Amino acid sequence: MFLVAGENLIDLVAEPNGSFVPHAGGAPYNFARALALQGMAAGYLNPLSRDAFGALLRATLLASGALHLGPMTDRPTSLALVQTDERGHPSYAFYRDNVADRELDPEAVFTAAPPETIGFHTGGLGLVPPDDARALELLQRFRARGVLCSVDINMRLQVARSMGVAPDRYRDGALRAIGAAHVVKASDEDLQHLGLSGAPVAAAQALLERGPHLVILTLGPDGAWALGPGLQIFQPALPVEVVDTVGAGDCFFTGVLASLHRAGALMALRDAPPPAELATRALRHGAINAAIDVSRAGSQPGTWDEVIAWQPARSVPGAPGR
Repeated sequence: MFLVAGENLIDLVAEPNGSFVPHAGGAPYNFARALALQGMAAGYLNPLSRDAFGALLRATLLASGALHLGPMTDRPTSLALVQTDERGHPSYAFYRDNVADRELDPEAVFTAAPPETIGFHTGGLGLVPPDDARALELLQRFRARGVLCSVDINMRLQVARSMGVAPDRYRDGALRAIGAAHVVKASDEDLQHLGLSGAPVAAAQALLERGPHLVILTLGPDGAWALGPGLQIFQPALPVEVVDTVGAGDCFFTGVLASLHRAGALMALRDAPPPAELATRALRHGAINAAIDVSRAGSQPGTWDEVIAWQPARSVPGAPGR
């Protein structure tokens, strides 16, 4: 089982008529759902609220095939107001004070982790101080147990600012999490927030010096890279009509990991990057899962069978981002 810790929230997505439509969301929560839909056993660890939004989050999580292994609480569900531009790119305003998902207890999580746990994933708002201390503790303890650890940076500076957290402190916490992980996903925007300048591929390769064996670099419509010692593979974005890009990165990352898992190569990431052939196949699988997601409103990952059956309309050449 792959365990996942991090925020769950309701994305209130703005409609053209001025109304807001609720969608279950939160990057780690989406990761758990997407991983389960890809056929991997996934358990989500953070508390869920007993309010109506919490009920929606729980029902959506269970419908994906993931388990909720955390407690229920009377604190309210976290909210994010989401507005998308003409290209489908979202902007967020978060409400994160005294909310349910931030009641994570690392000691209880680690003690109750099922013996069949093979992976632990965290990131997103869980890396915003002071919550980053709990994420780092879990990464370090699971890694010491021999569990594969992954992190999605997914930095949200506006949340840190709203909580009075200095950018340098946020960056330091994210970099410590990177150093505790075997696999890291980062976007070109994340690299800028981490203070890594220059071409995205070179900046992402610098993260390898901190300890990960594989870095997945996503560039939105410009594709993605798999980077590791002796590994540099590009995957172009696939042609699709974009509704919005909510959850696309989570779907990409879970597609990569699920593909490596099916190939029997996932746990080897604790020691080294995957062979080039398997990494190429995994990147394409992740790209298809992301394409399926962006063609739907909100975060709606594809299943394993949907990804296998999907066919692009045309190829997109080139390898930007160097």
